[in-house]
Amino acid sequence: MSTTEAEYMAVAEAAKEALWLKGLVKELGLNQGGVQMHCDNQSAIYLAKNQVYHARTKHINVRFHKIRELIVTGDIVLEKVHTSENAADILTKLVITAKFKHCLDLVNVSSL
Repeated sequence: MSTTEAEYMAVAEAAKEALWLKGLVKELGLNQGGVQMHCDNQSAIYLAKNQVYHARTKHINVRFHKIRELIVTGDIVLEKVHTSENAADILTKLVITAKFKHCLDLVNVSSL
């Protein structure tokens, strides 16, 4: 499996969770527009936004392609996040102290 396919599948799973949270917020009486999601893989974003059949991704389960419909309807807004602004790096990569502090700032965690 390629990195693009793995990221695409992860975005689809995250979208599923985002829709569940959007439904919960709606039940609480708050209306929300499209859920903004970030992805650091440009190829996965292109694959999600492009409705054309891709022979190289034919083995991806159909349930992951639901993300395409959600993007077209505006329920999900998928955007690229630059590596320097990716707060998830703190959990997935070895980072230097400066990057660690920057990631803490991105998630609004203050250091003492």
